[in-house]
Amino acid sequence: MPLRDSIVIDCPHCATRVSAPVKGYVKHTDTDNTIVLACCPSCEEALLGCTQLYRDDHDDWVYDRAERLWPEPSAIDLSPSIPERIRQDIKDAQKCIAHGIWSAAVVLCGRAVERLATEKAPGKTLATGLTELKNQGVIDDKLFQWADALRRERNLGAHATTEEVTKENATDVLAFTIAIFEYVYTLSEKYAEFKVRKAARGDA
Repeated sequence: MPLRDSIVIDCPHCATRVSAPVKGYVKHTDTDNTIVLACCPSCEEALLGCTQLYRDDHDDWVYDRAERLWPEPSAIDLSPSIPERIRQDIKDAQKCIAHGIWSAAVVLCGRAVERLATEKAPGKTLATGLTELKNQGVIDDKLFQWADALRRERNLGAHATTEEVTKENATDVLAFTIAIFEYVYTLSEKYAEFKVRKAARGDA
């Protein structure tokens, strides 16, 4: 039985890291992971996390910091097809959202999209680069609209204005960003592999 009856976990409702009382836990039989049900001490909402048990300096069993699984995963698995620097920008944006830093999150998402434009349409500004990506067929019209809206939100977060970036906008921008890169790198790659397999079999 763990020595501590609380666990450190990020609460998405409070947008902060909390020490939450543990209400129950289940140890996974095949791994070192432990699934923990906790309650945020501030908003009293339920939090489900994945953690591990380890022995501290006093040789007592304690919980490590938990990665939230519910109500919103604290980290989203990104395809290795997405370039590493872009994945890091998105992960950093996720951390900013977890701690309520909305403007920084949209700036990081904007930087990720700027990396895409630089890679696929070098020498262009972000705005003209996105247009070039649409013209090349790298992104379709709907993704272009998303990316352009993201660009405008990035500018809002990066410059001193009276309008503030909201939690809802920052969360949407992150979702749009992930969708763009999953489409450009992951889905496009899978479709190319599908076409190669069909050609190798002689399918039409």
